[in-house]
Amino acid sequence: IDDPSQRKYFSVLHDQFCWKYYVYRVGTTLDQLKGDRELNFLFLEENLKPGSKTKKLDFVKKEKETIGWPTLLPRREAQGFPFSSSKLADILKRFSLDPNSADALIVKHTLGDCEMEPNKGETKYCATSLESMVDFAVSQLKTNYLQLLTYSFANNEERDPKSRVYTVQPGVVELPSSQAVVCHIQSYPYAVFHCHTPVKTKSYIVPLVAEEDGSRMSAGAVCHTDTSSWNANHTSMLALGIKPGTPACHFLSHGHLVFVPNSAS
Repeated sequence: IDDPSQRKYFSVLHDQFCWKYYVYRVGTTLDQLKGDRELNFLFLEENLKPGSKTKKLDFVKKEKETIGWPTLLPRREAQGFPFSSSKLADILKRFSLDPNSADALIVKHTLGDCEMEPNKGETKYCATSLESMVDFAVSQLKTNYLQLLTYSFANNEERDPKSRVYTVQPGVVELPSSQAVVCHIQSYPYAVFHCHTPVKTKSYIVPLVAEEDGSRMSAGAVCHTDTSSWNANHTSMLALGIKPGTPACHFLSHGHLVFVPNSAS
Protein backbone atom coordinates (compact mmCIF):
# COMPACT_ATOMS: atom_id res chain seq x y z
CA ILE A 1 0.00 0.00 0.00
CA ASP A 2 1.29 3.42 -0.90
CA ASP A 3 -0.65 5.34 1.74
CA PRO A 4 0.97 4.63 5.16
CA SER A 5 -2.30 5.49 6.92
CA GLN A 6 -3.91 2.44 5.32
CA ARG A 7 -1.20 -0.10 6.20
CA LYS A 8 -2.96 -1.35 9.32
CA TYR A 9 -5.90 -2.52 7.23
CA PHE A 10 -4.29 -4.40 4.42
CA SER A 11 -1.30 -6.65 3.99
CA VAL A 12 -2.13 -9.78 2.02
CA LEU A 13 -5.51 -10.88 0.69
CA HIS A 14 -5.87 -14.57 1.52
CA ASP A 15 -8.28 -16.15 -0.92
CA GLN A 16 -7.30 -19.80 -0.42
CA PHE A 17 -8.70 -20.24 3.08
CA CYS A 18 -11.76 -18.02 2.76
CA TRP A 19 -15.29 -19.31 2.38
CA LYS A 20 -16.99 -18.26 -0.86
CA TYR A 21 -20.78 -17.93 -0.91
CA TYR A 22 -20.85 -18.16 -4.71
CA VAL A 23 -19.33 -21.65 -4.57
CA TYR A 24 -21.70 -22.53 -1.71
CA ARG A 25 -24.67 -21.55 -3.88
CA VAL A 26 -23.67 -22.52 -7.41
CA GLY A 27 -21.30 -25.43 -6.86
CA THR A 28 -17.85 -26.36 -8.09
CA THR A 29 -15.95 -29.23 -9.74
CA LEU A 30 -13.61 -31.91 -8.44
CA ASP A 31 -10.75 -30.37 -10.44
CA GLN A 32 -11.27 -27.02 -8.73
CA LEU A 33 -11.19 -28.71 -5.33
CA LYS A 34 -7.80 -30.37 -5.82
CA GLY A 35 -5.29 -29.33 -3.18
CA ASP A 36 -7.84 -27.58 -0.95
CA ARG A 37 -6.90 -28.67 2.58
CA GLU A 38 -10.11 -27.19 3.99
CA LEU A 39 -11.94 -30.19 2.52
CA ASN A 40 -10.36 -32.36 5.23
CA PHE A 41 -12.61 -30.63 7.78
CA LEU A 42 -15.72 -32.15 6.14
CA PHE A 43 -17.09 -35.43 7.46
CA LEU A 44 -20.23 -37.56 7.70
CA GLU A 45 -22.44 -37.55 10.78
CA GLU A 46 -21.58 -41.18 11.51
CA ASN A 47 -17.94 -40.12 12.02
CA LEU A 48 -18.86 -38.44 15.32
CA LYS A 49 -18.76 -41.84 17.01
CA PRO A 50 -15.91 -42.31 19.51
CA GLY A 51 -12.98 -44.03 17.83
CA SER A 52 -13.60 -42.43 14.44
CA LYS A 53 -10.54 -40.89 12.85
CA THR A 54 -10.35 -37.58 11.05
CA LYS A 55 -8.32 -36.73 8.00
CA LYS A 56 -5.21 -34.60 8.52
CA LEU A 57 -6.43 -31.33 10.01
CA ASP A 58 -4.48 -28.12 10.50
CA PHE A 59 -6.56 -26.08 12.92
CA VAL A 60 -3.66 -23.66 13.43
CA LYS A 61 -2.31 -22.11 10.25
CA LYS A 62 1.39 -21.76 9.61
CA GLU A 63 2.80 -18.28 10.18
CA LYS A 64 3.27 -17.63 6.47
CA GLU A 65 -0.43 -18.38 5.94
CA THR A 66 -1.67 -16.03 8.64
CA ILE A 67 0.58 -13.01 8.07
CA GLY A 68 -1.66 -10.24 6.91
CA TRP A 69 -4.94 -11.72 8.08
CA PRO A 70 -7.31 -8.77 8.09
CA THR A 71 -7.76 -6.49 11.06
CA LEU A 72 -11.05 -6.66 12.97
CA LEU A 73 -12.24 -3.07 13.12
CA PRO A 74 -14.52 -1.37 15.66
CA ARG A 75 -17.94 -0.61 14.20
CA ARG A 76 -17.43 3.17 14.12
CA GLU A 77 -14.27 2.79 12.08
CA ALA A 78 -15.72 0.16 9.73
CA GLN A 79 -18.73 2.37 9.02
CA GLY A 80 -16.34 4.99 7.65
CA PHE A 81 -15.64 2.80 4.62
CA PRO A 82 -18.08 2.17 1.77
CA PHE A 83 -19.04 -1.48 1.38
CA SER A 84 -20.92 -1.98 -1.87
CA SER A 85 -20.20 -3.15 -5.40
CA SER A 86 -21.49 0.21 -6.60
CA LYS A 87 -18.60 1.83 -4.68
CA LEU A 88 -15.91 -0.58 -5.92
CA ALA A 89 -13.80 2.11 -7.60
CA ASP A 90 -13.78 4.19 -4.41
CA ILE A 91 -12.90 1.15 -2.27
CA LEU A 92 -9.97 0.21 -4.51
CA LYS A 93 -8.72 3.79 -4.48
CA ARG A 94 -8.87 4.00 -0.67
CA PHE A 95 -6.71 0.92 -0.33
CA SER A 96 -4.41 1.77 -3.25
CA LEU A 97 -5.37 -1.36 -5.17
CA ASP A 98 -4.78 -1.52 -8.92
CA PRO A 99 -8.22 -2.08 -10.53
CA ASN A 100 -6.62 -4.66 -12.84
CA SER A 101 -4.91 -6.63 -10.07
CA ALA A 102 -5.78 -10.03 -8.65
CA ASP A 103 -6.44 -8.40 -5.25
CA ALA A 104 -8.99 -6.05 -6.82
CA LEU A 105 -10.77 -9.06 -8.31
CA ILE A 106 -10.88 -10.74 -4.88
CA VAL A 107 -12.43 -7.61 -3.36
CA LYS A 108 -14.99 -7.52 -6.18
CA HIS A 109 -15.89 -11.18 -5.59
CA THR A 110 -16.26 -10.68 -1.84
CA LEU A 111 -18.64 -7.77 -2.36
CA GLY A 112 -20.57 -9.78 -4.93
CA ASP A 113 -20.88 -12.73 -2.56
CA CYS A 114 -22.18 -10.44 0.16
CA GLU A 115 -24.85 -9.07 -2.18
CA MET A 116 -26.12 -12.44 -3.45
CA GLU A 117 -29.60 -13.52 -2.43
CA PRO A 118 -29.59 -16.05 0.45
CA ASN A 119 -30.55 -19.67 0.07
CA LYS A 120 -34.21 -20.50 0.61
CA GLY A 121 -35.03 -20.30 4.31
CA GLU A 122 -31.76 -18.60 5.21
CA THR A 123 -30.87 -15.08 6.28
CA LYS A 124 -27.39 -13.80 5.49
CA TYR A 125 -25.34 -10.76 6.40
CA CYS A 126 -21.76 -9.58 5.92
CA ALA A 127 -20.47 -8.22 9.21
CA THR A 128 -17.69 -5.64 8.97
CA SER A 129 -17.10 -5.39 12.73
CA LEU A 130 -17.31 -7.57 15.82
CA GLU A 131 -20.26 -5.53 17.10
CA SER A 132 -22.25 -6.00 13.90
CA MET A 133 -21.51 -9.74 13.87
CA VAL A 134 -22.75 -10.17 17.45
CA ASP A 135 -25.80 -7.98 16.78
CA PHE A 136 -26.73 -10.16 13.80
CA ALA A 137 -26.37 -13.32 15.87
CA VAL A 138 -28.52 -11.85 18.67
CA SER A 139 -31.21 -10.76 16.18
CA GLN A 140 -31.40 -14.19 14.55
CA LEU A 141 -31.19 -16.34 17.67
CA LYS A 142 -33.56 -14.09 19.63
CA THR A 143 -31.41 -14.09 22.77
CA ASN A 144 -28.63 -12.02 24.30
CA TYR A 145 -27.07 -15.16 25.75
CA LEU A 146 -24.81 -16.62 23.11
CA GLN A 147 -22.33 -19.47 23.05
CA LEU A 148 -19.44 -19.22 20.58
CA LEU A 149 -18.17 -22.43 19.01
CA THR A 150 -14.69 -22.64 17.54
CA TYR A 151 -11.74 -24.82 18.62
CA SER A 152 -9.39 -24.83 21.59
CA PHE A 153 -6.36 -26.81 22.66
CA ALA A 154 -5.98 -28.33 26.11
CA ASN A 155 -2.53 -26.78 26.59
CA ASN A 156 -0.97 -23.72 25.00
CA GLU A 157 2.17 -25.62 24.07
CA GLU A 158 0.13 -27.89 21.82
CA ARG A 159 -0.74 -25.08 19.41
CA ASP A 160 1.87 -26.15 16.87
CA PRO A 161 0.99 -25.20 13.30
CA LYS A 162 1.07 -28.68 11.82
CA SER A 163 -1.43 -31.13 10.43
CA ARG A 164 -2.58 -33.98 12.63
CA VAL A 165 -4.90 -36.97 12.37
CA TYR A 166 -7.27 -36.97 15.35
CA THR A 167 -9.39 -39.64 17.01
CA VAL A 168 -12.84 -38.75 18.31
CA GLN A 169 -13.06 -39.37 22.06
CA PRO A 170 -16.05 -40.30 24.26
CA GLY A 171 -17.97 -37.28 25.49
CA VAL A 172 -19.21 -35.70 22.25
CA VAL A 173 -21.78 -33.08 23.28
CA GLU A 174 -24.73 -32.23 21.03
CA LEU A 175 -26.01 -28.77 21.89
CA PRO A 176 -29.79 -28.60 22.41
CA SER A 177 -30.66 -25.85 19.91
CA SER A 178 -31.13 -26.53 16.20
CA GLN A 179 -30.60 -22.82 15.49
CA ALA A 180 -27.20 -21.42 14.65
CA VAL A 181 -25.51 -18.45 13.05
CA VAL A 182 -22.43 -19.50 11.11
CA CYS A 183 -19.80 -16.89 10.20
CA HIS A 184 -16.90 -17.30 7.77
CA ILE A 185 -13.92 -14.99 7.30
CA GLN A 186 -13.76 -13.34 3.87
CA SER A 187 -10.82 -12.06 1.90
CA TYR A 188 -10.91 -8.27 2.18
CA PRO A 189 -8.61 -5.40 3.27
CA TYR A 190 -10.13 -5.57 6.75
CA ALA A 191 -12.05 -8.30 8.54
CA VAL A 192 -15.41 -9.16 6.98
CA PHE A 193 -17.38 -12.18 8.18
CA HIS A 194 -20.06 -13.69 5.97
CA CYS A 195 -22.75 -14.83 8.41
CA HIS A 196 -25.80 -16.91 7.60
CA THR A 197 -28.48 -18.98 9.30
CA PRO A 198 -28.33 -22.48 7.81
CA VAL A 199 -31.57 -24.44 7.91
CA LYS A 200 -31.78 -27.43 10.27
CA THR A 201 -28.39 -27.83 11.87
CA LYS A 202 -26.94 -29.75 14.78
CA SER A 203 -24.03 -28.27 16.70
CA TYR A 204 -21.48 -30.32 18.61
CA ILE A 205 -18.47 -29.98 20.86
CA VAL A 206 -16.11 -32.81 19.92
CA PRO A 207 -13.14 -33.96 22.06
CA LEU A 208 -10.21 -35.00 19.89
CA VAL A 209 -6.80 -36.55 20.55
CA ALA A 210 -4.01 -36.43 17.96
CA GLU A 211 -2.60 -39.80 16.93
CA GLU A 212 0.88 -38.43 16.42
CA ASP A 213 1.64 -36.82 19.76
CA GLY A 214 -1.44 -37.15 21.97
CA SER A 215 -2.34 -33.47 21.72
CA ARG A 216 -5.82 -32.92 23.09
CA MET A 217 -8.31 -30.39 21.83
CA SER A 218 -11.99 -29.54 21.72
CA ALA A 219 -13.46 -28.73 18.32
CA GLY A 220 -16.77 -27.17 17.41
CA ALA A 221 -18.62 -28.97 14.64
CA VAL A 222 -21.81 -28.40 12.69
CA CYS A 223 -23.94 -30.93 10.83
CA HIS A 224 -26.37 -29.71 8.18
CA THR A 225 -29.15 -32.24 8.47
CA ASP A 226 -31.30 -31.02 5.57
CA THR A 227 -29.24 -30.68 2.40
CA SER A 228 -32.10 -31.58 0.07
CA SER A 229 -32.01 -28.13 -1.59
CA TRP A 230 -28.23 -28.03 -2.00
CA ASN A 231 -26.58 -28.04 -5.40
CA ALA A 232 -25.41 -31.53 -6.41
CA ASN A 233 -22.04 -29.92 -7.15
CA HIS A 234 -21.81 -28.31 -3.72
CA THR A 235 -18.32 -28.68 -2.25
CA SER A 236 -19.58 -30.98 0.51
CA MET A 237 -21.45 -33.23 -1.90
CA LEU A 238 -18.42 -33.74 -4.13
CA ALA A 239 -15.82 -34.02 -1.37
CA LEU A 240 -17.83 -36.53 0.67
CA GLY A 241 -19.22 -38.42 -2.32
CA ILE A 242 -22.83 -37.90 -1.25
CA LYS A 243 -26.04 -36.60 -2.79
CA PRO A 244 -28.32 -33.76 -1.69
CA GLY A 245 -30.43 -34.91 1.23
CA THR A 246 -27.55 -36.60 3.06
CA PRO A 247 -26.38 -34.79 6.21
CA ALA A 248 -23.01 -33.05 5.79
CA CYS A 249 -20.79 -32.03 8.70
CA HIS A 250 -17.65 -29.98 9.21
CA PHE A 251 -15.31 -29.01 11.99
CA LEU A 252 -14.78 -25.30 12.54
CA SER A 253 -11.40 -24.41 11.13
CA HIS A 254 -9.43 -21.16 11.25
CA GLY A 255 -11.67 -18.16 10.56
CA HIS A 256 -14.98 -20.00 10.94
CA LEU A 257 -17.28 -19.33 13.91
CA VAL A 258 -20.69 -20.54 15.07
CA PHE A 259 -23.02 -18.75 17.48
CA VAL A 260 -25.72 -20.79 19.22
CA PRO A 261 -28.05 -19.96 22.12
CA ASN A 262 -26.23 -20.52 25.39
CA SER A 263 -27.74 -23.71 26.79
CA ALA A 264 -26.64 -22.71 30.30
CA SER A 265 -29.02 -19.74 30.17
